[in-house]
Amino acid sequence: MGVAICLFVYATGAAIFAPPLLRALTADGAAPRLGVAAWLAVLVSVLGSWSVAIVFALGAVAVRVWHHPRVLVILGAGRSQGVATVVTAVVLVGAVAVAAVQLARLFRAMRARAHEHAEALRLLGRPLGHYRSGAECFDPGVVVLAAAEPAAYCLAGRPDVIVITSGAVDALGDRELAAVLAHERAHLTGRHPQILTLLRGLATTFPRLAVCRDGAREVGRLCEMWADDGAIRHHGRAALLSGLLAMSGIATET
Repeated sequence: MGVAICLFVYATGAAIFAPPLLRALTADGAAPRLGVAAWLAVLVSVLGSWSVAIVFALGAVAVRVWHHPRVLVILGAGRSQGVATVVTAVVLVGAVAVAAVQLARLFRAMRARAHEHAEALRLLGRPLGHYRSGAECFDPGVVVLAAAEPAAYCLAGRPDVIVITSGAVDALGDRELAAVLAHERAHLTGRHPQILTLLRGLATTFPRLAVCRDGAREVGRLCEMWADDGAIRHHGRAALLSGLLAMSGIATET
C-alpha cells in the first residue's frame, strides 16, 4: 500500500506543478520536438502512475483478504472501515474502467471521422498538377479543393492526404507553395494528427485535469513550430514566411 500512496502523491504533484513549468520552459519554442516529448512524457508518467497506484492498492486489499479471511467476516458484519475500503476500491476500478472505455471510443470515433474526411476530400479534390506544374505538384498525396479562401491542412488517413485550396494555389508562388506543402508533410511525418487526436481525446475525457487540457493545447502549438522547422530546413525561412503571409492575405515586398 505504501508504493501505491507514493505513486499517487507523485502523480498528483506532477499533474499540478508540471503544466506551468512546461509552459514556461517551452514558451519560446526553441526546441519544439523536445517540448512535445516532455509533455508526452509527463502525461504518460502521470496517468501511468495513477493507474499503477490503483492496481497496487487493489492488490494490497486482495492480498490482505487472501491471507486474512476473517476480513470477509468483518465485511459481512457490516464494519464501517472494511465496507469503506471495499466500496472505495470498487469505485476506483469502476471510474478507471469507464474512463478507459470512453477514451477508447472517443479516439476510435475521432480517427474514423478523420479517415472518412480524408477519403471524401480525395474524391472531391483534384490533383495539384491540374493547377500548377513542377515536381511538387505531382505528389498524389496532395489534392486541391475548390475554395476561394486560402487554406492548407493535412489529415491522417489510409493513405494520408494534404489538402490545399485553389485560393491558396493562386496566392502562392512556386517556392512558397513548396514550403507550405513541406510544412504539412512535416506534420504527417511526425504523426502529429495521431498525437493530437489522442491528446484531444484525453482533454475531452478529463477536462478538469490541467495536464491533459493544457497538454493538448501546448503540444498543438509546439507541433506547428516543429512543422515550421521542417519546412525551413528544406526551403528556407523566407519562403515559408512569405507563403504564410500570402495565405493570410498580407502583402509582402518582393
